[in-house]
Amino acid sequence: MAATEIAFAKSFLALLDTKPTKITPDHVEDPRGYPSSSPVQTPPRRPRNPNNPSPTTATTTAPGSDPSLQIHIRSLRNPPLDLKLPSLPLATTSALDIKLAVAAETSIPVERIKLLLSKKPVPDTRSLREMVASVGEVPAGGLELGVMVMGGWSGAVGKKAGLSGRGVLETEAFWGDLKGFLEQRIRDEGVAGEVVERFRGAWGRG
Repeated sequence: MAATEIAFAKSFLALLDTKPTKITPDHVEDPRGYPSSSPVQTPPRRPRNPNNPSPTTATTTAPGSDPSLQIHIRSLRNPPLDLKLPSLPLATTSALDIKLAVAAETSIPVERIKLLLSKKPVPDTRSLREMVASVGEVPAGGLELGVMVMGGWSGAVGKKAGLSGRGVLETEAFWGDLKGFLEQRIRDEGVAGEVVERFRGAWGRG
């Protein structure tokens, strides 16, 4: 059987040797003999719309940072109020935190303060992020909240004596002001948030 296969292979190779060689190993084709073809035209590159930036640049923030928002407290009733609170983080700020900030800015007891969003009462447990989601689009100036003082208020409305020294660093207002300042100077909300978190963490460990 092996001898038969060897004989077949020899006869097959001999048959191939009789075939004419079409292309020699050192063959060189003249490119001028190629058929002409039209050049490939690529569509022009469209410039990127500056009003629609890439999602990677528009939404990327530094790890651990959280966007913040300025709160505008306004009341036309007794007592009339018009307060601008410092920027507060969306995820960790609750309605109760905002009420405490209003109480710190005025002499009104916190238990008598009622926040209103679109003329509706806001529960103390609702987060600032949930408030923003409920109104849809927030103006550039920040979120405006109404305030109602339960039972009215006949006393004077004014700032309480401010804290000083280490007590200032224990307030959310200080860190909100610091983050707002850094955002204006650095022009990068993510980097500003990261700097504040690191500074705050280092201060807490100290």
